[in-house]
Amino acid sequence: MAQRNEEWSQAPFYAGAALLAGAFLLGGSSKDYVFSLLILRPMAVVALAVGLHSLTHADWRRFRLPLSLMAAFLGLIALHLIPLPPSLWMALPGRELAIAAGEAAGIEQPWRPISLVPYRGWNTFFAALVPAAVMVCAVQLRREQHRALVWMVLFAALANAVWAVVQSVSGYAPSTFFFGVPRVEAPGGLFANRNHLAAMLVASLPLLTLIASSGKGARNAVIPTACAAFGAFAVMVTLTTGSRAGMAMAIVTLAASGLIWRARAKGRQTRHRPRAKQRWLPFVVSVFGVILLAIFAVILTRTTSFERVLNAGSREVEEHRLLVWQTIVDFAPSYMPFGSGIGSFVEVFKVHEPSAMLGQSYWNHAHNDWLEWAMEGGVPALILMAIAALGWAARAFTLLRNSHDGGIDLQRALSGAIILLILGLWSLVDYPLRTPALASLAAVCAVWMAAPIHSAPARARSRSGHRFKERSDT
Repeated sequence: MAQRNEEWSQAPFYAGAALLAGAFLLGGSSKDYVFSLLILRPMAVVALAVGLHSLTHADWRRFRLPLSLMAAFLGLIALHLIPLPPSLWMALPGRELAIAAGEAAGIEQPWRPISLVPYRGWNTFFAALVPAAVMVCAVQLRREQHRALVWMVLFAALANAVWAVVQSVSGYAPSTFFFGVPRVEAPGGLFANRNHLAAMLVASLPLLTLIASSGKGARNAVIPTACAAFGAFAVMVTLTTGSRAGMAMAIVTLAASGLIWRARAKGRQTRHRPRAKQRWLPFVVSVFGVILLAIFAVILTRTTSFERVLNAGSREVEEHRLLVWQTIVDFAPSYMPFGSGIGSFVEVFKVHEPSAMLGQSYWNHAHNDWLEWAMEGGVPALILMAIAALGWAARAFTLLRNSHDGGIDLQRALSGAIILLILGLWSLVDYPLRTPALASLAAVCAVWMAAPIHSAPARARSRSGHRFKERSDT
């Protein structure tokens, strides 16, 4: 890890970009038995090996905090999978039921890991390799290569939105869903969960603001118009999912994206008279966009998922969710300070599940990832989450304090900060980061947020440089 070999200089970009594209295409489900993981996880191992081989000391110094946190989370998961001697394992809090079961069966207590459900812990470890590999590769990219990642995320969001429309128009035909037919008739795009589709679409809004703020002057007047049309389209598709969290986060994201717009470069713009075609092109794009949105609005009002946003249905589900959280708060202290073990939520919650919730279905997650990680990982997980939150807050404060300088680096960092904030808030009521696609997006955003900020040049754009361009590292 001293100095990157010249022949390996492009390898992290190709490996990371391929894995990110694979995550967006194949990583739309949080379940551990989907077939696509047989392709995605080996890709992650290869990309991680490539990234670690070319990682330099300079990369580590620049991105010490995100890399350290990712390594710490992987280390915590691995620690929960190491078999312990029976005497030590039996001394852990919360293992009384497992010990009693072994004694009742007359079985000698074996060596066991901290996690009460080891196979789910291993699944969590392998799942974490995907965002870890993306992050290790992303910290080595040049500034213009990060520009390609921005467009890749936006293309993935557009593909999800278009496919969601296909699902709606087809009447939610089973053949249009790649991870099984959902229980609720609502589009999921390339995701198994409609809420995760909404999260992907909402996450695209800060990046659209980033692109729109670069399209200045008559020559590029169409860029903000196109970004606004795509943003409106993304919000409309979010509505069709029936995700109330999606609508709430969309409002928060749109408000926060104003910070990205304000941080655009303030350099003087070259003035020139627009051509006739340049004057009417934005108008044509606007009219075409309004027509498309009007047609889509008609489809929207006919969907059952839209009705879910307008009424207060699913009250029983919401009450059960609150009951799940209260139950976890009640029994989690009995497993402290080490927790019940990474990946053990399903089985451990069944032990403590209130009788009022018993039925034919089960809770696969707590729908509050912060609470679930605290329950499973104990005090070490709480410490890591606190460090991550404080690190985000400190970096966000620095970015806001320097936002008057402007420039594409600062705007991209703010975009990453906003997306991480949205995914973090979303994790209070759901589990978006359990999907490889959104976990990989979060890893990229952490790199964008932590990346060094270069001051914007005095003359932000030249006569021929109105497009979304960046100065390459020398």
